[in-house]
Amino acid sequence: MLKHTVKDDILIVNLEGRLDVSVANEVEEGLSELIDSGNYRKVLLNMDGIEYMSSSGFRACISTLRKLNAKEGTLKMCNIKPAVKRIFDVIELTSLFDIFANEEEAIADFNK
Repeated sequence: MLKHTVKDDILIVNLEGRLDVSVANEVEEGLSELIDSGNYRKVLLNMDGIEYMSSSGFRACISTLRKLNAKEGTLKMCNIKPAVKRIFDVIELTSLFDIFANEEEAIADFNK
């Protein structure tokens, strides 16, 4: 389902394709299950494989952020393609998420 690895105590999830209404609920539920099954509080969404994101995709990310906030956790994102990043900027969600250029920078920030 969701390709993921764990590095230290950080759940790293690699998202791919189009994050739109057809898959957003599945992704949201999958992220929730992964977080709960490992009791993770640090999650990194690697967006390198995401070509397009609809409002449903943003809702899935916000839902995951809220879930982690409720358990005093942290959500970070990395490798967001320019076209998707522009959407983040336009709908003014950039300040809501911790966004990093690559996985290494995000992991380093978790470990501060």
